[in-house]
Amino acid sequence: MAYDTIKLKSPALLKYVVDHVQNQCFLRTGVEMQTGDVRYEIFAGELLGSWDARISVIPKYEDFVLNSAGRPVLVPCEPYLVIEASVHKIFTGHNVYGGPTDFQDVCAKFIKLIATLLNVELPNARMWTVHRVDVALVYKLSKPACKEFFDGMQLISFPRRKKGSAKYAMAVYFAGKTTTVKFYHKGSEFAVHEKARLRNFFFNLFNHLHGVDDPKNKQRVERKIQALQRLADNRLRVEVEIHSDKLQYDYEKNPRVDEVTDSYLAQVYDKEVEKLLREGKQGMDTVKETRAVMRRLQMNYGKSSGTRLYGFWSSLCTLGDEVTKEQFPKTVFYRNRKQLEDAGVSWRGTDIQIIANDKLIPHDFSPIRSDKRLCYLPARNREMYNVSRETMRQAA
Repeated sequence: MAYDTIKLKSPALLKYVVDHVQNQCFLRTGVEMQTGDVRYEIFAGELLGSWDARISVIPKYEDFVLNSAGRPVLVPCEPYLVIEASVHKIFTGHNVYGGPTDFQDVCAKFIKLIATLLNVELPNARMWTVHRVDVALVYKLSKPACKEFFDGMQLISFPRRKKGSAKYAMAVYFAGKTTTVKFYHKGSEFAVHEKARLRNFFFNLFNHLHGVDDPKNKQRVERKIQALQRLADNRLRVEVEIHSDKLQYDYEKNPRVDEVTDSYLAQVYDKEVEKLLREGKQGMDTVKETRAVMRRLQMNYGKSSGTRLYGFWSSLCTLGDEVTKEQFPKTVFYRNRKQLEDAGVSWRGTDIQIIANDKLIPHDFSPIRSDKRLCYLPARNREMYNVSRETMRQAA
């Protein structure tokens, strides 16, 4: 489990401190004069999306408070800062693999980095409040297997997430008020959003290390980009974006950094993913083959009831949730579906789906922390994969 985008709010600051920050970061880009490389980019605005590698630092002079009617309204207050960035990218250069796993530690490093870049003294991390955390897990699946996974997702109905959902060829997105859940093939996202940025970074780095006239620089760049692309092509990435509303509900306020634990964030990830996919509890083997499903259901509920549930399961697989729901009374539909879940039986990615495939996705795959395809170790501890801004600073 790693952390990606994090959004923090500072305690009240002295006005001259916030003014000093504001004068620097409407759009501040740090460029290494010898190489022309952009080390960092700080701006006063919202991030575009999960692919955005910039650092957002926004000075604030107003905040929301509840009025007499209990509604939030903006009122002037002592100045403060709101900072947001992908901590995975600013400390690693990319988010293909690895990433910070200690929430409180990475928040402290994030605040320290901004203080250094803007040449300002900022409060200790434990005094800042948390307003967004993206928890991400990565699974090792081939690109064809990822395609098969998303093909299966196209057939599934998500009634509680229907309003803010979006489905694409290699990604699905389920927005919500308290959390947003995202599944996407990292290789496709890397090719569109990351490759050009990292190619420019590596090119400037090698020009500095080996000289602008070295004919091998271009080959070095392509080798590094291709290596990262190969890793990304075999990765399915799942992110749970925990919003401010969720934190306020669980803690009855926006918690301080030192109040948010790694175990809490892991529990939120587990709950949101399992609730969305309804794949059952962690550690339970998921059955996705027709004959195995029949055996499992008859073993758990007897021959008669098991055969009846097998027919219900077949309808979910071939017709989908919405059509099947229309064929059964509401109480029967939800009771049957719960019995399938309790037995560890899935109707997603099965061998009798309308989509023809050769079952490239493992039959027991489920995007939970207990799945054996979870990537939790660094891919390689080699210099060619280390592309952080700190590496560039040392090289300079």
